[in-house]
Amino acid sequence: MPRIKRCPFCHSTAHLVIDWNSKKINGYYGQYVICTLCFKRTKTEPTSDQAIEEWNHHVLKKNIQLTLF
Repeated sequence: MPRIKRCPFCHSTAHLVIDWNSKKINGYYGQYVICTLCFKRTKTEPTSDQAIEEWNHHVLKKNIQLTLF
């Protein structure tokens, strides 16, 4: 599993969340990465690797397309 990088917005830590209440995507529960301070997050992905890659991709680009809840 890839390492989750720090939030590009507030530089806090981020965590992987498995959404046990979500609909399964291709047989897997939805998973996303969320910042522990500002709550920016990725879209829901079917695997942890995909969620982490999505997060790290945005961190590298500092793209503001992550969702704020």
